[in-house]
Parts: sequence; structure tokens; C-alpha cells
Amino acid sequence: MISKYAQKIKIKKDIYAIFNSLVMLPIYVNKKQCDNIFNGKISQLSSSEKKALIKAGIFIKNEKIDDKIKSILKDAHDKTAKEKITIMYIIPTNSCNLKCTYCFIGKLNDKQIKMEKDIALDAVDKFNNHLEKIGEKGTIFFYGAEPLLNFELIRDTVSYAKSKKYNIDFAMVSNGILITEEIADFIKNNNIALGISIDGPKEITDKNRIFKGNSTSVYDIVINKIKMLKSRNVDFGLSITIAPVFLENEEYFLNWILNLDVQNINYNLLHFTYKTDEWKNYYKKATDFIYKSNNLLFEKGFNEDRINRKYEAFYNRFFKFSDCGAIGGNQITICPNGDIEICHGYWNRKDKKLPNIKHITDLSELFKEKEYKKWAANITLNKKKCLSCSAIYICGGGCAMQAKDLFGTEKTIDKPFCIHTKKILKILLNEVYEDSK
Repeated sequence: MISKYAQKIKIKKDIYAIFNSLVMLPIYVNKKQCDNIFNGKISQLSSSEKKALIKAGIFIKNEKIDDKIKSILKDAHDKTAKEKITIMYIIPTNSCNLKCTYCFIGKLNDKQIKMEKDIALDAVDKFNNHLEKIGEKGTIFFYGAEPLLNFELIRDTVSYAKSKKYNIDFAMVSNGILITEEIADFIKNNNIALGISIDGPKEITDKNRIFKGNSTSVYDIVINKIKMLKSRNVDFGLSITIAPVFLENEEYFLNWILNLDVQNINYNLLHFTYKTDEWKNYYKKATDFIYKSNNLLFEKGFNEDRINRKYEAFYNRFFKFSDCGAIGGNQITICPNGDIEICHGYWNRKDKKLPNIKHITDLSELFKEKEYKKWAANITLNKKKCLSCSAIYICGGGCAMQAKDLFGTEKTIDKPFCIHTKKILKILLNEVYEDSK
């Protein structure tokens, strides 16, 4: 019998990729062969063809095989990820020196709150204790708002963890405006992975990334900071939100990246925070752009993180359980006042549903909380619609925050991300076919 996870995707005029979506061992057949297979005309197939289909999980002896495949994946998830928090976001302050047009954090409170040192160090200690219990290495991201508005906290937190020899890496996403030579040297000397937010050439960046109350060019300042980072040999990358405007000027934008010559890039797909259908066309165009960009830039030695995560899952053959640490409950976020959230996009919301880091003695206490359980269960393997999707193997589930903003709840499928993942899967399947010819 044919597996309920058997999928077919048309690659070319008379070529189809067929595969079990939970196994991802594609076989390429013509339309007639595809029709015979999916219509159960087994007598039309040779013995070797049947064996290949069984090996790929497309043909199965009985329904128990499907159940076993799914069970194996769930066991793998539980073994590697269940109740394992390996990422912690720290929000050093609730303030930002910019007012970007597309920011999904929400309106910031005018009254600045800076995280106190004792909150950060307490969070780091509890995070490290959890990491030691699960035998994993962790990563702390300084995020915002703008984290460098409280550089003293970042400096003290990193120095403390280093002095304790905690098995923790550090990363930070910043708009770059406040970086000084002292800060640049600290980032370099402590191996902090740095992402600088910039959205393209001057006219694009300055349209979307703006100062509060004045018209000073953000772009000019950030470009000078990038030059300074390069001169001091600081390893950093660019965090680029794909604005609709440069999807209409792709060549111009790609030439800008090449000339800027920053090798590491992370594209951010626009986050829709209001109910609209604009995402349908945007995600199609943005995905095409990311692929085109990757083809051009990869040959020049550039590395783009978003598409590479899909390539890695597909070519290294591992099922992608999540594309974000919040999905599956593998991260927590420490808000400026010490309150805990799961999603780093939710640190600014008022209705906190988890305790303050000061009010727990161990991170494992969070596993009993209803809010944590909701995020932990929010993986594709637990969603009926996702299990019927051809692209589940390389997906990871998208953004729960965007799903809520567009469709009402975090449990809802992030449909824009479905567009992105399905398009990438078809591209990957086509690449394998072309390479096999």
C-alpha cells in the first residue's frame, strides 16, 4: 500500500519528484509512472522499482509502518529537544533609539527600564545550571529594543559568564549606531556573534529605519560603524529585513551587498502584524529573491543563513523540528524587569504568563507552566495539517507570533512561511534532479 505521507511534486513537464515527506528520499519518475504509483497500479511496476519505493517509504506493508516512522521522529525530538532550553534571550532595556516602520515589537514605553545586573547574573546562573543538567552548550542573545543602550549590563554579564567558565556562547543583534571602538574591541575579544541591522542602500534603509524626532541618516552612521568594525577585524554579519521596495530593485540591491563585502548575511522575512492578504504575494517574491541572491552571493564567498538552514536539513538528511527556538520550547526570554517569556518577540507585551526569573529556583519549574507546555507542543509533528504537507521535513514551523497576528492564535499554521518552505523544497528537488542527469 502507499504511505499516507507519500507526496508528489511536478518538477518539469514530464518529471515528478515522489517521496515520503517524513523520510525525504526523493525518486524521480515520469507522469505515467507517477500515476501508476499513486493510483495503486502495482502490477505496472518492476521488482526493482517496487524495492526502491519501499526503501524510500513510499510503499509500505501496512499502516503500522507510517505510525512507526512518525513515532521514530517524535522519539528523536524528545531525545534531542524535549524540555531542553539551550537558548536564552536577554533584553537589556525596553528602549530603542530608532523607530523602524516595520518593527513587530510594538509601541515601546517612553519610560526607560534598564535590566539590573543582579537579574541578568541570576538568569545566567540558572541557565548554566540547566545546561549542565542536560549536558548541552547554550547561547545567550542580547536583543531589543536596542541592547547597546545598556552596554554596561552586556559587558558585566559576558565577563561574569567567562570568569565562571560557563559553556555559553554569546550573540547580539544591534542597529549598530552606538558601537564605539571600545565596544567593538569587547565584541571581538569575547567572540560575541554580532548582527548589524541594515536594510539595503541609503534610500531604502533611511526610509524604513529612522530616528525618533529627527531626519539624521541612519544609513550614513551605520556604514561608518561597519567600516570601523572591519578596520578592527571584528567578525560580524548583516541582519537585513527584506522590504517590498527592493524586491522591485533586486540587481541594485545585490550589487550593493557585493560592494559592501560583508560575508555573513541573515535575511529577515517581513513580519505581518495586522490582518491582511499582502503576505501572499510578498512571500512568493521574497523567497524567489532569497534563492536568486544565494546563487549569486554564494559563488562570491557569501553565506546566507536563512536558506542555508533549509539546505542543511535537506542535504544532511535530518528532520527540522523547529526553525525558531521558541517552537518546541527550547528558548526563554528574560524581559528587562526579569519576567520570563518564551518568544523574544513577546518581551514587550503586558499580559505575562510565566513567572519572573527571580521567583524560580530552577528552569525546570517552567515545564509545569501552561504557557510553556503550549510552546513545547507547538511543533509540526503535532499538527494534522502539517503532517499532510510535502515540505514538513525542512520546515520547522515558521513564526508562531506571526500566525497569531494574522490568524488569531500561536497554534495556527504560519501560512506565509508555508509559501516560503514549499517554494524552497521544489527548488531543492529540482537541483537534485538536475545534478543527477
